[in-house]
Amino acid sequence: MASVAERRVGRPPKVDDDGVATRDRLLRAAVASCVEFGFDGATVVDIAARADVSAPAIYNHFGGKVELLVAAARWELARLAPPDESVVLAAPDVVRAFLSAEFLSTRRLLAEIHVAAARYPEVAALLAEWHAEQAIVWASASGMDDDAVVKTFFALLLGLCQIESLSALPASPSSLERCAVALTAVLYP
Repeated sequence: MASVAERRVGRPPKVDDDGVATRDRLLRAAVASCVEFGFDGATVVDIAARADVSAPAIYNHFGGKVELLVAAARWELARLAPPDESVVLAAPDVVRAFLSAEFLSTRRLLAEIHVAAARYPEVAALLAEWHAEQAIVWASASGMDDDAVVKTFFALLLGLCQIESLSALPASPSSLERCAVALTAVLYP
């Protein structure tokens, strides 16, 4: 018999035919919408349609579009974390992951969210909270407890989110990765 702590209170989460919970479908749909239409063009109606839910259902999980899109960015970035929480990725490994082809939509999403923060104070506030949390995690895990060093690393990662924008400079993905990893290894040993 399940203990009280193991039992879930309330209604079980709704899932689709593939067993994907509504929250995860909303996060996935938010990523796709923001990547396709940008932060300003992504709408609650489009995200809900992609997730196969009603638009008001979003508010059962998130405070609105801003909260949902920032949560989607956090959710996507969490994919970088190793399954074993005791394992810490080194800076070059994070850079490799950021530059991987599988991370393209995440790079675009992160770029959109950070650019939107300059226009929308509520996005900026959510990002500031997230950055502060991640700075603590990164500083303690990497031994880089200098705020300037951590902020510089975050800025480097945000720059990598714009790598596709530099299409006029013909560099192969593998040469970009080699260069970025070498630079990161020197700056963040």
